[in-house]
Order: sequence, then C-alpha cells, then structure tokens
Amino acid sequence: MSPAPENLVAKEKYDKLLGWLRSQDAIVNDKIRIVPSPYGGFGAAVVEEVEEEELLFTVPRSACLTLKDAVTDSQCGEAFSKLIQKAGPGGNTVAMAGFMAKEYLAQKEKDENAAGDSKFGPYLATLPWERGVNSQEHALFWSGDDVGKYLEGTMCFDETDALRSEVDLAIRVINGITASSIRAARGEETEPTGFSWPWEVKQASPGLVDGIDGAVKGAFVSLLTRSFEDGDEDNGEKLVPLLDMLQHSKEPNVSHIMRKDDGTVEVRAKRKLAAGEELLNQYREEEEEKMPKHRFFSRFGFVPGSSVKDIPSMLEDPTSIFYPQKAEV
Repeated sequence: MSPAPENLVAKEKYDKLLGWLRSQDAIVNDKIRIVPSPYGGFGAAVVEEVEEEELLFTVPRSACLTLKDAVTDSQCGEAFSKLIQKAGPGGNTVAMAGFMAKEYLAQKEKDENAAGDSKFGPYLATLPWERGVNSQEHALFWSGDDVGKYLEGTMCFDETDALRSEVDLAIRVINGITASSIRAARGEETEPTGFSWPWEVKQASPGLVDGIDGAVKGAFVSLLTRSFEDGDEDNGEKLVPLLDMLQHSKEPNVSHIMRKDDGTVEVRAKRKLAAGEELLNQYREEEEEKMPKHRFFSRFGFVPGSSVKDIPSMLEDPTSIFYPQKAEV
C-alpha cells in the first residue's frame, strides 16, 4: 500500500527537520525515524533495538528556540525587550510567541515549502499552526461558538475563556511590533512600528496583518504544549526541536537532561527499546494535584489515555472528567 499523500509531505518535512538539526551540530541516532503515531499525529520511533542509557539525540542550545532569540532579533528585539519590561514575566511568552509568528509568516511568504531566511525555518515548518495539524486539538484554535457549545459548564471553561482573552490581547500587541517586518517580507509599503499597548495605537493604524491572528494562536499553542523550562533564563521557557514532538506517557521510555556546561539537551533511552518502539516522554504527572486530566486538555489539547476522537462525546457526558462529580458518602 502506498503512503497517504499527507504522510509523504510530512516525511519530507520531518526529513528536513532531522537534516537541519544535524547541520546545527545536533547528534541524532541513526536508529531514529519520525513516523505516524498511534497516539495521533507524528512521533519518533526506533527502527533497531536500543540499549538502556543509549544516546538517542542531543540538541545544542543554539538549535533551541529561546527568549534570547526574541529579544536579540534584529528587526523586533528592542520592542520585545520593552514589552517584557512593561509587562513583566508574562511578557516573556508574548515576546516568544511574537518572534515565532513573525518568523513563520515571513518564511511562509517566501516559500510555502522551504525554510526561507529564518534560522528556525525547518523547525517552524513542523509546528501545528492550525487545528488538526499533527492531531492538535487545542481550544485556542476553536471558534467562539464551539467553545460555548462544548466547554461552557465544564471545568475547562473559565481557564480556556481567560486564556483566549489573553491571547486576543497579545495578538494586537504583537501585531503592533511585527507588522512592519511582516509587510516588508511581503513587499508591501511599511510604516515604523514598535511596542505599544492596543489602546495606544493610533486610529490610522492599517489594522491586523493578514495571518497574524492564526500565527500568534499557533505560536501560543506550541509554547503551551511543547515548551520546557529554560535553566539559563529567568522565568524563561524554550522549545527543543525533536524532543518536543515526543508523545506523552505516564510511563516514559526516555530521559532527558540539560548539560550545565553548554546548555545542550541530551536524551537517552530509559530502558532497553525494541525495534519499532515509539519514544515516549512524560509532560506532567497525570496524578499531579495541579494538573488533573481536564487541565491536561486545557493546557495540552488532549486527555491522557483517550483518543482525540473521543473528546466530543466526553464533553457531552456529564459523568466524564470534564465535569465536577459529587463525592460518594
């Protein structure tokens, strides 16, 4: 049976990712392949037996997307820095989302199937920028009608509604910072831009750049679902290519550390792995008090142990994990 067309496109995309990582001095074990995952979307698996503690891959700090990339950006870094100064720690995520959205839209404009000029082009091309990509079902991608229909009355609603409001504000802030750069990449006439709150923007503003709404939502989804704490930045987070696409399991078969000397992320097999076995990471403890399963959905867009296809019926079932239950006496 021939591979589905979307799988052929994905294979090319992920082959470019692995090639880019190696060009950035990453080490990727030759036994690793990126393949469709039974958990949904794509994941990484080994095609040959792997010994316990065998090195699977490393990702140097230079290949990780960090806050430093946003604040040192030649086009918008100064404005992102001012945003962080005014907004505090919460501005870190907005700055990173803004940098990612700008780079993605500029790259997309130059060539839908290539990296453009962005250093992170091959990596950005693998991220879920819209609903359904790599089986991503995060509520940030939902319409307001769907949020009301499926989430109102659930334990997810308040958190999801607040997050969507925060991202709506971030879209307008990021647009003010990045609009000139994005329009320049498209060959459009530009005006000087920089950091300003939405209520400080002059009425003469040309409005939102085409695509910025979806790009910022996609960036926030990636940061919410894929980021790791960055030990080298205050209150910072980072995206680690390849590691961030491993599927979740409460019984992970990989372990990862960040080397203190150079910030390289090192991933090893936690136990012996059989040929064909998928690499699995643990995002958060499923029994963690602060991360019950309904919050897994709010944060990561899935429910541990359930298929994405099961979510609609679970949201309609008042006895599911999405609804408060009376304690038995």
